[in-house]
Amino acid sequence: MAGKKTTLAAIAREAHVGIATVDRVINQRATVRPETARRVIAAAHKLGFALEKSHQLFETMGQPAARIKMGFILLRKEHSFYAQLADSLLEQAAPYYDAEHPPQFIFHDISAVSDTAAAITRLSQSVDVIGVLALDNPMIRFAVEEASRQGVKVFTLLSDLSVHSRAGYIGWDNQQAGRTAGWAVERLCHRQGDVGVIIGDNRFLCQETCEISFRSYLREHLSGQRVLEPVRSHEQAESARQVTQTLLEQHPNLVALYAPCGGVEGIIAALRESGRQHQVMLICHGPVAGGEMALIDGTLDLMLRHRIAEFAASVISTFVAATVSGSSGFSHTINRFDLITKENL
Repeated sequence: MAGKKTTLAAIAREAHVGIATVDRVINQRATVRPETARRVIAAAHKLGFALEKSHQLFETMGQPAARIKMGFILLRKEHSFYAQLADSLLEQAAPYYDAEHPPQFIFHDISAVSDTAAAITRLSQSVDVIGVLALDNPMIRFAVEEASRQGVKVFTLLSDLSVHSRAGYIGWDNQQAGRTAGWAVERLCHRQGDVGVIIGDNRFLCQETCEISFRSYLREHLSGQRVLEPVRSHEQAESARQVTQTLLEQHPNLVALYAPCGGVEGIIAALRESGRQHQVMLICHGPVAGGEMALIDGTLDLMLRHRIAEFAASVISTFVAATVSGSSGFSHTINRFDLITKENL
């Protein structure tokens, strides 16, 4: 490493951060908030520390030297999660775009495959990098391939796609999430019976991985619970409410539900309407509109919650690093999640 006379401790003191934060920024071991990274880079410049090329997007005074044209394809903004995510992405991207070229957001229905593919193609004509959340469908994979051939970097967000040309994946370790949910059922559900799984769609790879890993954990630990075949909510609250009602009617011995999907508001409503909200354990992914009250009143037992601001920061920093450095390698960025119960709200 160049600039050996300048220590990480000296940079930490100058930037008013911890040594571990300096290490993450300088050696790119993990993402940090853009404003923190800029402060560290500025301190390193001031102290004469020689930086790698990928850090050269920052000027000494902490202003980004590069402007990036970004596009995002997310699920419908009516879902509270995606509205929050879009706002956080826009906030984190603020230092890296000109007013004439703000980030472009396209919101789509999960089943609108042709519209999603067309959106990828349309964005690829005007941006440098795209973050896409979509089903693993051949039409969407083809659109990603075409965009990549044009030099646009396409990153999958939260759910991966089985297409080799993508620039990277940013999101959870979904195997870890599914096994965590399995652990919760195995350790905390005190009755034996049927366990339902509600997913948005079979082609949502993140949810497929969660479901498989959930089953795998319970099988591995010789759980007596019987995991039912998954049912689909199409990421919509009303559809989730209906499939939950059906599960409750058809399986009187239902003891738990795992919902690594959108539309959890509908599941919560169905449990309350049935009067069985304290008999059926509910584990979901979040945040969810009304989720805190559902935890408090016992309808929801455990939420695996996204750290939205942290995720958005890692998305933007990954975009910036990939665009400025021109790297052609695959970037795999894993974000952490929080386990939320009514006792740690």
